Amino acid sequence: MFDIPEFETYHEEYVRYVAPPSGRLLVKRNGSSITRKIPKPVVIIDTREQYPFDFGRFQNWIASEKRLKLNVGDYSIDGMEDLLTIERKNLSDLITTVMKQRTRFFKMCEKMSNYRWKALFVEASYEDIKSPYGYYTSAHPNAVSGTLDALEAKFGIPVIYTSQYRELAEEKAASWLSKHFTYWHLESNGFGRVLQEGDL
Repeated sequence: MFDIPEFETYHEEYVRYVAPPSGRLLVKRNGSSITRKIPKPVVIIDTREQYPFDFGRFQNWIASEKRLKLNVGDYSIDGMEDLLTIERKNLSDLITTVMKQRTRFFKMCEKMSNYRWKALFVEASYEDIKSPYGYYTSAHPNAVSGTLDALEAKFGIPVIYTSQYRELAEEKAASWLSKHFTYWHLESNGFGRVLQEGDL
């Protein structure tokens, strides 16, 4: 189903990661590919995003991106603005938000809960969240991780831990957005919410 390329270096000084797929997500009906009949999504980036993800490397998944003011969250898809939203937080922003802007953050999460598809993308691994934060904050890792679990339980917002490596976080967001768009497009056009016959 996926084109798996050779290993490619993202951060040579640290570790090697598998490059993202170079092909489209394969969709079949009656044994034949209908992938080319499915458009690629246009990602909407909220105008308030100061350091937005760059989706330009993922032309197999994403058609383009544009900046618009979103009611909730940092990212959505053109045509799905009332259905899908992503809120993005890097580690330092997450810690500050959870510890010092908790009330506002919870209100935002309450608004996100009304969306059919939503997620909080954290630019950090769970290991990063659970590690001591150092001198710049008195926040405890258990308080931050516990708050994220509470938000997920209360509002039904999946918390997706990505990576502090920006390229991996961008890849995860691009993949997530394109998959949700593909299933929505298939469902909206009478193809059902399956990639291939026989999928559950």
